[in-house]
Amino acid sequence: MPFTIIALQYLVPLLYLATSWRYGREFFNNDTRSGTLKTLYLGVTLLLHCIFFILRTAELQHIPVTSSLELLGVLGFTLAGAYIFTEIISGVKNTGFFVLIISSVLVSTSSIFAPNHYGMNDILQSELLAFHIVSALLGYSAFALSAIYGLLYVMLYKKIRTRTFDNIYRNLPNLESLETLTLKAIIVGFVALSLVIGIGFVWLPQAFPEICYSDAKVLGTFFIWLLYAVGLAAKKFVGFQGRRIAILSMIGFLVTFLSMALSNVISGFHKFY
Repeated sequence: MPFTIIALQYLVPLLYLATSWRYGREFFNNDTRSGTLKTLYLGVTLLLHCIFFILRTAELQHIPVTSSLELLGVLGFTLAGAYIFTEIISGVKNTGFFVLIISSVLVSTSSIFAPNHYGMNDILQSELLAFHIVSALLGYSAFALSAIYGLLYVMLYKKIRTRTFDNIYRNLPNLESLETLTLKAIIVGFVALSLVIGIGFVWLPQAFPEICYSDAKVLGTFFIWLLYAVGLAAKKFVGFQGRRIAILSMIGFLVTFLSMALSNVISGFHKFY
């Protein structure tokens, strides 16, 4: 493995941690220097992580989706990317620490433990697979982001109820903003997961002739989609809102995480090595 790739493999997690530290310093200690530098840190981190993915893919001749550990790194990257996109379009810049510390854990775990398999599996050359994976990662990153905003909503709600006016109360966006961010992230995740299922119906029978629609991963994906569909329908037709949306986002992501972790172990296909 070339030295540049190895150096980036260990430098990138350190940059995620440094970026999280900057966001945390600004949030908890009102450090103005960190407030000025935090977005720059995140931009540089994402840029170098993207370069790492390109160099590693060229060296190993496959995109980093061949194992759950590789996917953790990509998920950490997309979660941080989704956050900076949200920060730019919403103007809400005070929630980054709670997102980026999770990205740091995911990326660090992947960098340390992900195996370096050489060679291209024929399945990995499919363009539909690329859309399938991009949609899945976007969806799961959006669900993770919604759960984080949901958790922040519940934290702020309790502080208001108990009249605890500390730094968290002062620095978080108001409840209405957090609910809006939570709901938008759920909608993005739901649309992306719908694309995953649609592409899967087209691509999976081509890539896996032995596909079984009662496979754990297929059933788990349908169950997650149905859970969020019911929640969004309840929001639309029976006024499901506020703290209930926040709790839905947290329960939904917990179910998503457990379902994906379990189905990756017992699924009969979706294995590239």
